[in-house]
Amino acid sequence: MPIPGAVVFDYGHTLVDFTIAEDRLLETYGEIRTILASEAKRDLPQAPELVDSLTRRVGAMVEESYRNRELEELDILNLFDTALRAMHVELPRDLIRQIAEMEHRAMASRLVAPAENLAVLRTLRAMDRRIGLVSNAHFLPELMREDIERLGIAQYVDDAVFSAEAGVRKPHPAIFMKVLDELGVAPQDAVFVGDRVRDDIGGAQALGMRAVLTRQYRQEEVKPGGPQPDLVIQTLPELVPYVRSLVAAG
Repeated sequence: MPIPGAVVFDYGHTLVDFTIAEDRLLETYGEIRTILASEAKRDLPQAPELVDSLTRRVGAMVEESYRNRELEELDILNLFDTALRAMHVELPRDLIRQIAEMEHRAMASRLVAPAENLAVLRTLRAMDRRIGLVSNAHFLPELMREDIERLGIAQYVDDAVFSAEAGVRKPHPAIFMKVLDELGVAPQDAVFVGDRVRDDIGGAQALGMRAVLTRQYRQEEVKPGGPQPDLVIQTLPELVPYVRSLVAAG
């Protein structure tokens, strides 16, 4: 196969360990409750119950769509609207967006990109490899870009694609092709790195990409008869010698 001209990464549980800042979320929902109270003109649950009514309900709708293996991405503002209407609260679109933004920034407030993972990106850039990012994320894409900028990831990434803007999720080929087209490389010229066997490994290999499974944050089982990674790594820095070996072989 050709020398890899690009390395494309998944985001959550690959470059960063996506954990929710629960205390910040609860604090923010105190502010959200004030916004809702001024619009709803009726008694509302306290912040902990609001988290369940909105954040957990939205999350449950997203999880259900994944269980059903739906590939079309969901609109987070529509999800919030549905959850709010279940509480008998109707809000204009701009206020729904404000709540979604507040929630996202609270949840992501303590995300950290480990120094060793940033070093991998820096090393690949020094090797003149193009770097891409593809993430299944129903969140507002502008906030996802805000996150990767704050975490120091964006400076190394030539192009990032989020399912919320692509309209489809991995393993749909369109989301992979979108980033490859932007990077200017063919599938066989790229390596994909992710933590999910079906979405990341299977989706990438179906297009002809090499695929590396990382177990740094999630340990998903590779089953016989399913997608088989070209390489399994325990931490992201193990990727660098693999890419170097491909370049040397080429």
